[in-house]
Amino acid sequence: MSVGDTIVARASSPGPARRAVVRISGPDTTAVLDCLDIDTPPARGAFRARATLVSKSDLPLLVLRFIAPASYTGEDAAELLVPANAHLVELLLDRACAIEGVRRAEPGEFTARAYLAGRLTLAQAEGVAAKIAADHTKSLEAADRVLSGQAGLEHRAWADRLASLLARVEAGIDFTDQEDVVAVTSCQLRDALEELRRKIAAAIGTTHRARAAERPLVALVGPPNAGKSTLFNALLGRTRVVASPTPGTTRDVIIETLDLSAHGVGPVDLADLPGLEQAATDPISQAAQTNARNTLEHADLILLCDPQARFEHEETGTPTIRIQTQADDHLPGEGAHLSICSLDGWHLGTLARMIAAHAFGSRRADDSDLIPRHRAHANAATDLLDAALATLEGQPGDDLLDAELIAGSLRGALDHLGSITGQIPPDEIIGRIFASFCIGK
Repeated sequence: MSVGDTIVARASSPGPARRAVVRISGPDTTAVLDCLDIDTPPARGAFRARATLVSKSDLPLLVLRFIAPASYTGEDAAELLVPANAHLVELLLDRACAIEGVRRAEPGEFTARAYLAGRLTLAQAEGVAAKIAADHTKSLEAADRVLSGQAGLEHRAWADRLASLLARVEAGIDFTDQEDVVAVTSCQLRDALEELRRKIAAAIGTTHRARAAERPLVALVGPPNAGKSTLFNALLGRTRVVASPTPGTTRDVIIETLDLSAHGVGPVDLADLPGLEQAATDPISQAAQTNARNTLEHADLILLCDPQARFEHEETGTPTIRIQTQADDHLPGEGAHLSICSLDGWHLGTLARMIAAHAFGSRRADDSDLIPRHRAHANAATDLLDAALATLEGQPGDDLLDAELIAGSLRGALDHLGSITGQIPPDEIIGRIFASFCIGK
């Protein structure tokens, strides 16, 4: 992403509200205020103002002005509090982007600029993303631990301990003929690895670990002909089910694997459900409704689809993302968390990031001390520690047998812990962290 230009975005939820927040950051912040006929505030602070959008009508708003480097991004910046009318906000953004050098922000770009300007550490930036995505108390506490740096200290202690053990294993491989090199015995290594594994497993949480072999279930839910099957195909990147304007085309529950590795988590099971109806009369329709509702009871995340953004489906307590489907005009719906167009891919990437953030942070991990990306790497690390412990199982005496095989498992586990701490590989980690943000953050 470019950091030399000025970016603008709606920074508040598109759902119903009295006010919306439009965020501006970059060297042309003053020019954006000027183009809206807003008198540039003389200093940092909060100011009442009026803006002109169309037909010389005045729009009352509140301007929060920030002067570099004393801003979130470290740049000149401003936030405009305006009436939360979706059409009005889009007009404002279009007006701002008409200025040369001003464009709409990419997901996570404001926080990425804060990181690049030294206003946030990478761990703090990831904590911001986790806090935005948190949907229950435990996940909020996990995000706070990342933001405070407490989690980072614990994760580095795991990595340091494992690196020390790996060094002693490799010393026994490479320097067996050196009298002053003290290699680790099989008994010492087993005790140390079991202790380390217990610490990591405690942070992962028993609920999540007990069900780690199961993929989170993400269900597309909504009335008939709401665009669920078209969205299902679009997310998968291939035509898997028949999509038709005729209501009731989908009769069976279709489940496919959705790969979310690009967003720092594992795959999920994506389910396309028949449209939910209250009055199903014929036996086939009744069976379809029963199957749909049974699947819905086991869902870890619901993608509630409605082209009209009415969202009349009864809340079940399962984490839910309200999606306005068929938004071909690219205008957000008032009651939607996200508006998408499956035909041209508008906001599909953002939806995939939201699924990655929420599917692994629901009831599967309600006792975890880790945020979703860290939890995925911690799970992989414990699997590799288990492989090393299995190799150590039953080894007689203190001699360490199959040391090369054990060292390979420990190196893999250390790579995963390094991905948590940010030590390796930095470019990939940075990209994945900021890709998980929504636009305007």
